[in-house]
Amino acid sequence: MIPKSGLRPLLSDDQGEMVVAPEGWAAVARSGREFRPISRWIPLPPQATLMHLPGRLGMAANSKTGKVAAVPGRHQLAVAAVLPVGYLRLLLPAYRSGERVGQRTLPLYGYTAAADLNGEIVVAATKTDDFAPWTRDRPGRAALEREVETLQRQMPRSRVVAQLSVCALAHNCLTAQNTFLGRGEAALPTSAACNADCLGCISLQTDSGAPAAQPRIGRAPTADDLIAVGRQHLRRSAQVGEAGMVSFGQGCEGEPLLRERQLLTVAEVLRREFPAATIHINTNGSRPSALQRLFGAGVNSCRISIFSFDQLLFAAYYRPRGYRIDQVMESCRVAAGEGAQLTVNLLTFPGISDSPKEVDLSIARLGELGVSQLQLRTLNVDPLWLLGRVPGLDSGIGIDCLVARLRASLPLLQLGNFTRPTTRSGFLAPSGGA
Repeated sequence: MIPKSGLRPLLSDDQGEMVVAPEGWAAVARSGREFRPISRWIPLPPQATLMHLPGRLGMAANSKTGKVAAVPGRHQLAVAAVLPVGYLRLLLPAYRSGERVGQRTLPLYGYTAAADLNGEIVVAATKTDDFAPWTRDRPGRAALEREVETLQRQMPRSRVVAQLSVCALAHNCLTAQNTFLGRGEAALPTSAACNADCLGCISLQTDSGAPAAQPRIGRAPTADDLIAVGRQHLRRSAQVGEAGMVSFGQGCEGEPLLRERQLLTVAEVLRREFPAATIHINTNGSRPSALQRLFGAGVNSCRISIFSFDQLLFAAYYRPRGYRIDQVMESCRVAAGEGAQLTVNLLTFPGISDSPKEVDLSIARLGELGVSQLQLRTLNVDPLWLLGRVPGLDSGIGIDCLVARLRASLPLLQLGNFTRPTTRSGFLAPSGGA
């Protein structure tokens, strides 16, 4: 029996016309393979997007019987919200696949349960962070295009600039835009190859049929190219009073640790010229010895992405080549031992990340590893497609309960959503929180 909450389902037809379900139906959501009520919600955030799910029938609870079923009528398709940065999904939209043969995998978005509450749209989500360099107003399109054209003229042969031009203008990547604007964290994509085949990889999908959200750089840039782009960004940052930050390992590339030799040169040069800068790497943590050498060369911050600390679930999601979760945890220990800023990027999925076994394991491992900050990120992937490819787990306790357990068990662990630049006195603490 689904308890009453006053929430009504949102439904759509094939053309995207959205309506509130008729009387007699109550909104529900998914947690993994289960349907459950939406017990925590917030108003639809600014800049969130609503979309209908083609071929997916919206499910709701019959108010009389409490049974969950597809809502009949012309508007049968499920509606989901896609949240802006700084928000965390708590539940998935309630749907089941229709009867169509050859149904396409959904694109890589963080599908979140949405519903109507007395004429207001609400979502099963919570705000996790509010860091001005990521959430402040961006320049207009014309101003951004001028900055892109300026750098293109200055560096006409740069593979980095060519890649980031597409990322900044076509894919609205904030770190790519920062590289042209000379502020905040700047992207330095480094690697065309990877040693994993992640189910939710946004730059290369090998078997899902989903389009890559940020197509991967085709050819790896040289160390000189990376230095030149990083140097111009850090110089401009200094002009506006910032120490500056550059990062390897973007969404539009493979694994940066595979380019260790080139990155050693880049880190050494940029550290020598900009001693106060944050030189950051986003990585899968597969090569701890390479990571340690990069810290010695000048890298002083890293973010290691983890879907699960359990080897079986880890391998099912990452499909790694030549490494295990043991190497990833060793990379965390290396970062902590070298005094670098260590952030773990926990890719969350309702019904998996919040299963009791996963919660206990995550708390135990995070407590052991000396993590500076935990970033709670919504995993962008077709929910039912993912669930068909990972082991089943016990019922989740709720992503909000996961956050509460993390806060209670690890009170010194900073929870947030964005990587901060380092400071001479330590690391910038996140604001806000779930």
